[in-house]
Amino acid sequence: MKVLLALLIGIGIALGLQAQSTKKMTITIDDLPMVTLEEDDSMRLQMNLDLLSHLSEYEVPAIGFVNEKKLFNNDGQLVPIRKQMLIEWMEAGFELGNHTYSHPDYNALESEAFFEEVMKGEVITRPLVHHYNQELKYFRHPYLHRGNTPEKVEVLENFLSEKGYIEAPVTIDNSEWIFARAYELALRRNQRLMASRIGDAYVDYMLDKTNYYESNAQELFGRDISQTLLIHDNFLNAAYLGRLLRALSQSGYEFISLKEALEDPAYDSEDTTSLRAGITWLHRWAITKKVDKSFFQGEPSCPQFVQDYAGITE
Repeated sequence: MKVLLALLIGIGIALGLQAQSTKKMTITIDDLPMVTLEEDDSMRLQMNLDLLSHLSEYEVPAIGFVNEKKLFNNDGQLVPIRKQMLIEWMEAGFELGNHTYSHPDYNALESEAFFEEVMKGEVITRPLVHHYNQELKYFRHPYLHRGNTPEKVEVLENFLSEKGYIEAPVTIDNSEWIFARAYELALRRNQRLMASRIGDAYVDYMLDKTNYYESNAQELFGRDISQTLLIHDNFLNAAYLGRLLRALSQSGYEFISLKEALEDPAYDSEDTTSLRAGITWLHRWAITKKVDKSFFQGEPSCPQFVQDYAGITE
């Protein structure tokens, strides 16, 4: 009896430690209905379905941020199959957010012109989410630019608040978009081995990035925080997101909604930055706290062979 009791206590302690060590992450996916060189909308639709299947398999309550311009062809006509991609997101039980109409750089625009982009970016998405008894309430900044002057930061904050939007921060920023361009180029050139090499490197890189920002959070807050990962709607994630989610899950991550992530007190941290660069909120908070420059050292880089193949410098 004593042996059984000790065993049960041991199991209870182990389960308790496991629960305490569970890390949390929300998956946010930008640039819906997709970022691609591919013009065949049927292939785009299949790519989105593949992406959604990964999210469903790992029970990820993801949110996708929409650029409504991508719903139209070059003649300005709405393409039904592209709207169908958003419908598939809603049908699968995921959220949608506003990423502006055409993904402009707030730093390069007058505030009023940017506000028009925000409002134009909800014309189709807002009625759609209402149809599924949801609210369009999250806004993601293109290029993660909140404003390059204190005044622009403030007026955007006020505008979004007045319109009922919550700013969607990012704590795990990355160069996934470079991998995505390289991967799609490899597919188009029928260089399957290169595509596989890029995909493998992508998963390793994203895990290294996650570890780096985990260390940042520990240094800044003395604990793990609910992380917010930024990736994009593309062929790379249609193929490799499942592997990435599996690896993150095996490393202890539980996938949560953006709403739950923002309940972490870390997101109440002061941010007084006004920068030309788009950076992670972890680094915004660190700059506001005036941490030592050593805090920012050691961030993993996109492998040089991927940059060279994509023709993009990080």
